[in-house]
Amino acid sequence: MPPSPIPATTLVLAEHPSDDLDALAPLWGELLDHHAASAPHLGDLGEVRSAEESWQIRRAEYRTWLDEPHAKILTVRDHDRLLGYAFVRVIAAAGSWKLGDRVGVLETLVITADARGRGLGRRLLQAVDDHSRAHGATTLRISVIDGNTAHDFYARHGAVAFTNTLLLPLPVSGMTVPAPRPASGPEPGGGAWEVIERVTVPKGAAANEDELLVADGGLVAVVDGATDKSGRDYGGLTGGARAARCVRDTLARMAADTAPDRAVDQITTALAKLRTQWNVPADDPVAPSAAAAVVVPALRLIWRVGDVHVALRRGATWTRLPATKRIDDVLAGTRAAYTHCMIAGGCSEEEIAAQDPGREVILPVLKEQGRLANRPGPYGYGVLDGTPVPADFVEVIPFDDQVEEIVLASDGFLSPAATLTTAEAELQAAIAQDPLRIGMNPGTKGVKPGAASFDDRTYVRLRRSPGPARAATPPGAATPERDSGRGSLLERLQARAGLAFRDGDFERADALYAHVVSVMEQSGAGGTLPYLAALHDHALVCYGQGRWADGEARLREVVQGREELAGPVAAGTVGAMARLAEAVGEQGRWEEAETLAREAVHRAETGLPATHEEALAARLALAWVLQRTGAPDTEEVLRAVAGDLARVLGVRHRTTLAARHLLARLLREQERYDEALAVVRELAADRAGTLGPEHPHTLRAQADLAVLLHHVGHQEEAADLARSTLADSALVTSLLGTAQHHDQQIRTALRAITSG
Repeated sequence: MPPSPIPATTLVLAEHPSDDLDALAPLWGELLDHHAASAPHLGDLGEVRSAEESWQIRRAEYRTWLDEPHAKILTVRDHDRLLGYAFVRVIAAAGSWKLGDRVGVLETLVITADARGRGLGRRLLQAVDDHSRAHGATTLRISVIDGNTAHDFYARHGAVAFTNTLLLPLPVSGMTVPAPRPASGPEPGGGAWEVIERVTVPKGAAANEDELLVADGGLVAVVDGATDKSGRDYGGLTGGARAARCVRDTLARMAADTAPDRAVDQITTALAKLRTQWNVPADDPVAPSAAAAVVVPALRLIWRVGDVHVALRRGATWTRLPATKRIDDVLAGTRAAYTHCMIAGGCSEEEIAAQDPGREVILPVLKEQGRLANRPGPYGYGVLDGTPVPADFVEVIPFDDQVEEIVLASDGFLSPAATLTTAEAELQAAIAQDPLRIGMNPGTKGVKPGAASFDDRTYVRLRRSPGPARAATPPGAATPERDSGRGSLLERLQARAGLAFRDGDFERADALYAHVVSVMEQSGAGGTLPYLAALHDHALVCYGQGRWADGEARLREVVQGREELAGPVAAGTVGAMARLAEAVGEQGRWEEAETLAREAVHRAETGLPATHEEALAARLALAWVLQRTGAPDTEEVLRAVAGDLARVLGVRHRTTLAARHLLARLLREQERYDEALAVVRELAADRAGTLGPEHPHTLRAQADLAVLLHHVGHQEEAADLARSTLADSALVTSLLGTAQHHDQQIRTALRAITSG
């Protein structure tokens, strides 16, 4: 007897949010099992990947495809249970047959095993058909593994055989990949970057774990493989050396204008395959891994994952962005303290250099710290190791025409010094003075007897070479180099707007977002999800300027648009509704704000995991409304969401910092000044470390700290801090223009202190 159909009234067919891919992992695992069962004859090609390894690779592919303009994930749910999903792309048609200008590509369609045979696959396929035709496709391309019963399903819907994909085990004949030739990289519009200094030096006789890439396409990269702590052999290389070479080779094959997120996804896919090749367990804390910094002249940016030094020169001024990693700082301090104890107890420096007992103390943590890789939290850090790298750990550093030199250096050097000679002199002086590395520059390891240094080191310096004068190009205008330049430039302008917003430069962010939104509207993209995303971010900039009514208008459009395109419980819809509640509340309409916030929380509970960032943001919005209206249960609600934010996103995440700010305000209003003071001291320090000391939110936290110091009787300290904060705020306002909203708040808060 066939399964009974699920009532249509309980089914929800909707677009799946791109930031919640991991919710699809269990269904992908079912599809993998189905493939293995359907095609046992393919076993001679090799073993089937584990579900986790396979998902990490597929997840990276999904993330890359989702950057395309017409890629979409469609899901079918029964109430809150996910029953199936389909991934469809619409791309330009190619090949021998005239299939129209565009063709739909069905990358995945899967229904959970206990829901098959109930018409859900048909509904998803119909939705895929509708999406493809809406974007100009007249044909849908479907790949089905040989032996899969899904072939009959698609045939019943009119699919016909088109090509046969054959897999031929190699080698058939020897194949080699040519190594990249050293060259300087061109920039759009003329000019180029040339390498004027470069060196890679191993720390000793062991295989070097650093790699340097200077590629034909223009990319220049320093890759630092992690020091091996496993003792394993990877074909004559350590794990770090093997990972570094994998990253280098993947970068060498990349297009010169590959965006940072796509580049990281491609590297992650390559490293995931490397882990499979060497049978590295999915939860191995000492898996092969590497850090990297990459100059991308075609996009005028540097991206970095992990601890590689970066420096840029404008005229005579160097901006240095040294490598930092909090867990290494903590462990280096622990090792130094223990080593000092050993010296005080009578151990000679020669004995310590030979055995390094301090490193033995921290070695268990060094071997386990890989579990913190690519995870949020106070000790989390970004690394390239074959697991997905969160966006927060991919640092993007844009540069303009005023940048004349760029330096990349692995952390075998102490800093990104302006010249190689300076970098070497700085390093050798430090080693001569402190070979154990327990003094001014403590490290997790010292210089071993007979070694030249404590780590491999790589340094490269690039200088902009003269090129043809660039014609001024208005923002958003199409570039002459390629027809797709308009979309690419818009993406870059949007990225710059995001960076300006994060840096507190609200005036620049406002201008950029306004331009991006306007161009999208004029080009017919208004109402699309990318347009709504830009409009949402522009609304947040309006918040930063205190323009609550403008923010509200934009967010109402975002909520309505996302409800229609993605559904009422999609993450983006929930997040926009939570922020709309805040905008309405800031205008004094508290009853309406509470209704919106509670609706956002209800939708999050209906459609999102409890740990999803937008679900937490909705709870925080409700806590904010309760705090502003004096609800009796405010503290309980606020402490609960603040604790969950710290646990899930980390104590220094921006949303967690916002929750701690609300808690401090609540304690102050209740005149619990000592408790509030403790919270605000940490908050001011963490905002300075996360946002920067000049960010308006940091300055606001310093103003709050001054007020609390005044309340508890520390008048002199309060007055000094108030004066310095006012001076800093005035300077930031003069430089950035429209930090006026925050500057006025700060002046109001500190008026009583400074006037006295």
